[in-house]
Amino acid sequence: MLLLSILALANTDDTLAPSATEKFEVFHDISYNEFVQRGELHVLNDGTAQYQPIGLQDPPRLTETDSKHPDPSKYTVILRSLNGGAQFVLPVLRCRLVDDSKAEETFVIHTTENGDIFHIDYDAGNSANCQKTHGSVSSPVHTKALLRKRAVGPAPKLNPAAVIDMDTGKEHQPEPPKSFLAKYWYYIVPVVIMLMLGGDDKQQEAPAQS
Repeated sequence: MLLLSILALANTDDTLAPSATEKFEVFHDISYNEFVQRGELHVLNDGTAQYQPIGLQDPPRLTETDSKHPDPSKYTVILRSLNGGAQFVLPVLRCRLVDDSKAEETFVIHTTENGDIFHIDYDAGNSANCQKTHGSVSSPVHTKALLRKRAVGPAPKLNPAAVIDMDTGKEHQPEPPKSFLAKYWYYIVPVVIMLMLGGDDKQQEAPAQS
């Protein structure tokens, strides 16, 4: 029974859902300067992002003091951090969402290697809709949330600075690499001489001992 309880706890730990490290309220510019909350954007500790619609009949709204007055030609989304972080204002051309009942929006959250958010991209609608002259703007229906961690590339390999001869104005050519003997001959020659002299002394002592 005890073993079963331990296994159950282990399985529970393995299946724990990822937790949010950052949460944003997502406000849409339904009409000019009327920002209504449509959902929440969560940045999770497993390296992913998730969007959750709120589905309220009377959703929260931003007041004029909370929102920035956008360009009337732009459809604007405002992300407000629930953790006291930065606020992001994300505009796209309003004409992209004209009469598009299947409009899709995408949030791309860019983070550093440590997980700090430094930029968020927003894309919605279709640029082809801007060719239409009439129609009403509809909010995006489908939402994607992506997380992109900034990749650090390899360090550049720097070439050594060129040395110019002041007399000739030409670049000094690097010296060719030296061989082992050329580098350490002043160590090798004395050792060889000592070995040779030591060998002669032994040859002279050998007949005397016999």
